[in-house]
Amino acid sequence: MDMIDRYAHEVGQHLPHRLRADVEAELRSLLADAVEEKARQGGVPAGRELQASVLRDFGRPQDVAARYAPGPQYLIGPRLYPAYLTAVKVMLPILAALIVAVVAAGGFLAPGEEPSLTVFVRATGRFLWSALENLGVLTLVFALVERAMRQREPADQAFDPAALPPVNDPDRVSYFGRIVALYLIALLAVAFNVFPGWVAVPVFHGSEGAAHPLLAPGFGRYLPALNVWWGLAFLLNLAVLRRGRWTRPTRWLDFGLELGLAAILLRIVTGPPAFAYDRPIKVVLGWVLGFTAVSACVMLFRLLRRQPAEPWAAA
Repeated sequence: MDMIDRYAHEVGQHLPHRLRADVEAELRSLLADAVEEKARQGGVPAGRELQASVLRDFGRPQDVAARYAPGPQYLIGPRLYPAYLTAVKVMLPILAALIVAVVAAGGFLAPGEEPSLTVFVRATGRFLWSALENLGVLTLVFALVERAMRQREPADQAFDPAALPPVNDPDRVSYFGRIVALYLIALLAVAFNVFPGWVAVPVFHGSEGAAHPLLAPGFGRYLPALNVWWGLAFLLNLAVLRRGRWTRPTRWLDFGLELGLAAILLRIVTGPPAFAYDRPIKVVLGWVLGFTAVSACVMLFRLLRRQPAEPWAAA
């Protein structure tokens, strides 16, 4: 049956290579039996018209392939897409503001060069290139989170209205906030370990600019502890995203990470020189340490006074 063979082949073209042979063989057998059964019931020959009728009833090859596909075929699904759009809308204006600030400071001017259309074009090109770079990284992060969060729910699971969470549910996860945290954690880990030269401050002298590195050789002693913290924080955020809500154990783990960060900051602030501008940077880190300690106290207070889980929070 040439038409059935062509139909099965077309379905296979929309499937991963590892599934094609089995699905095409199953379809050929299934469709041949359907044509023969319909021909027997109608008392007509199993010709092209009957085959076409059966195939039309079966559906378009693309739709049939979707039934056999191993999972949803999209990069960022409907659950994360609103957060993705929000992240893009936040990222682009911030990036544009940074480029404008650099232009105003003369960062795109060569020595002795005056502002001109060429400088504007150069700055515009840099903005477009940076936007594409950041958009690519952001899309990659969202795509990885999408695959980490993908769960198959039982088709026969009954819907229980009583299990719906309240409107103001403190345990509901903010997808946008957690994904931004993952993005920043990955960015910091890569910058401090792979590209320490990125950790710098731009300094302009007239029309000339330079990037002054902030990290001194002594900072390396703190990297192992920071890497462990970044890794644990990344895994915790990923686990919370996958579950879709905070639980008491993950709250306690988050509290432990807050204490760990405070301990690392305390060690850096009270330790030997680790930065090019050591004193002012450590003053800033001291303020961060204070906020972290207050945050940890608030988290502990809320954990200790928290009521037992409500029915909608039970796992």
